[in-house]
Amino acid sequence: VIVGVIDTGAWPEHPSFSDQVDLVDRPGESGKRTRVYGPPPADWHGDCQSGELWSQDDCNNKLIGARYFKDGFTNFEINFSGDYLSARDADGHGSHTASTAAGNAGVAASILGVDLGTVSGIAPRARIAVYKACWADAGCAGSDLTMAIDQAVADGVDVINYSIGSSATSLASDDIAFLFAADAGVFVATSNGNSGPGAQTTGSPAWDPWLTSVGASTQDRTFQGSALSSDGWEFFGASITGGTDELPLVDAADAGDELCNPGALDATVVTGKVVLCRRGAIARVAKSQAVFQAGGAGMILYNGNDGDSQNNDTHWVPSVHINNTDGLVIKSYIAATGADAVASIQGGEFTPIDAPWMAGFSSRGSNTVAEDIIKPDVTAPGVNILAGASPINYGDSPQGQLFQFLGGTSM
Repeated sequence: VIVGVIDTGAWPEHPSFSDQVDLVDRPGESGKRTRVYGPPPADWHGDCQSGELWSQDDCNNKLIGARYFKDGFTNFEINFSGDYLSARDADGHGSHTASTAAGNAGVAASILGVDLGTVSGIAPRARIAVYKACWADAGCAGSDLTMAIDQAVADGVDVINYSIGSSATSLASDDIAFLFAADAGVFVATSNGNSGPGAQTTGSPAWDPWLTSVGASTQDRTFQGSALSSDGWEFFGASITGGTDELPLVDAADAGDELCNPGALDATVVTGKVVLCRRGAIARVAKSQAVFQAGGAGMILYNGNDGDSQNNDTHWVPSVHINNTDGLVIKSYIAATGADAVASIQGGEFTPIDAPWMAGFSSRGSNTVAEDIIKPDVTAPGVNILAGASPINYGDSPQGQLFQFLGGTSM
């Protein structure tokens, strides 16, 4: 099976995309490597397109194809300086979806030096072909997406993974391209959208009856840490970072900005302390970056409401992500205790949880375009999914990590 992933590309050196296996566990063969994949199928007509930091050698018998599409932006003043003019992934989203769908089995994963066990794609023996039609900071042009779909079908993929969509409820060129893909016998899975939990929030192309639209639900495992104080309270939440000693605790609202925008926190208030930040407005990891830049030692991130997910993000400082109710308790504690407020962060550990539940962000039916067609078709785990990353990303996360937890119907 060949899975075509239309996304932001891939990081070809990632172990999830290798066609080799390390034999260190076999007696007398330590250090040797052997191919575990034969040549691509005879009916494969794809290409390994060279480009910036991508050569023919970056494809192999697992990652058998790579193309990139940018002509749709020709008439616009688009700046590609934050990306590679090739199929190389500068964002991380494409590497994550490709490794989730068809990454190798038994791949050792770690983040910030924390051992997270091993991961596997859903179809670990499938081949992967990447079609980069989305660009860091620039987005995706509809004409590029359409060309990528048509090219993937012509190349001979069996499956297309399309973790892309919009709130539009009118036919676009990618909707029509997928109709022809279905006619050619190619199975298409697309994300149902992240505009939930309101009704009738499924958009294009997820509403199409000729493809499979996938909603996001929780899974029965996470990495959980806690924020606690010797004054007698402890609250649990998502965390994959290390912990801290007990330190002074401050409310970011008292340091200049409760949302912890980078550059907005007063370092004289924050330095050496654990900071309580409120979720909202900007990326979650940008908030820990703000704490880091201001000299803070840790972050407690609390949701704006209890319906929001708690996410295992790759934060800049030891962090734990808790719900709204618990965050407001800590906020009240700081207000009552003042300069005597203290807290520590306990680093995340593998924890089983009750599941599945529909993710709050997952778009819902009914189908506003064709009410007799039920969408989404299925749901699958899409919260705190551990998979591949680009180590050179242009987002807010710390650099150099080959894995990350992401959530969304993309996953």
